[in-house]
This record gives sequence, C-alpha cells and structure tokens, in this order.
Amino acid sequence: MNVLLAESNVPYDRLLEPEEIDDDLANTDIVYVVGANDVVNPAARHDKNSPILECRSSMLTKPKTVIVSKRSMASGYAGIENELFGYPNCLMLFGDAKATLTKVVNEIKEM
Repeated sequence: MNVLLAESNVPYDRLLEPEEIDDDLANTDIVYVVGANDVVNPAARHDKNSPILECRSSMLTKPKTVIVSKRSMASGYAGIENELFGYPNCLMLFGDAKATLTKVVNEIKEM
C-alpha cells in the first residue's frame, strides 16, 4: 500500500493509521475509500476463520456513509469477499478512481 501512495505523491504526514482515526469514525458523515479492499474488510476484526483475522483494518461500519471507489467487486490480495460492500452504510462507485473522484469533486464544487 505504501508503494501505491508514494507513486501517487500522497504525503505521509497527511495519513493516519486505523487506531488513530477509529474513535472518530462513529461521528463521521462520509468516508471515501479509494481502491482498498482487505484493509477495510470488517472480517479482519471478527471472523475467526478469515485469512485476514487481526490484520489492521479501519472500523468503516461506524460512519454514516462509506463510498468505496473501485473498478469492480473483485476480491483483494487475500482473495476473499469484502463484507463491508454489503453493509447498509456502504455505497459502491465503480470505475477508474481518478476519473470518478474528479467527477465527484467537480459535482461538489458546482453545488
């Protein structure tokens, strides 16, 4: 993941680890997830049979709305379905992340 962030010129000082932000997520209106899969899968926290059990993952079941921008419903590196995608607070936005995020930003600017 860090390689992808570095290639995208994301400054590390703007990033937070899951344990740094989880307490605030219950009071968060919208979380926008770009291309992540296993690191946002709730199974990492509770499914005793999951191959990602105890991996660090964010508590994205708590925000009011989670928008996940991905190309498809394909599984991540672990090869398992992400149960977050079926949660009632999760919306899927399919397509190229850069293009879809650009459209979302432009729509918000026009409001």
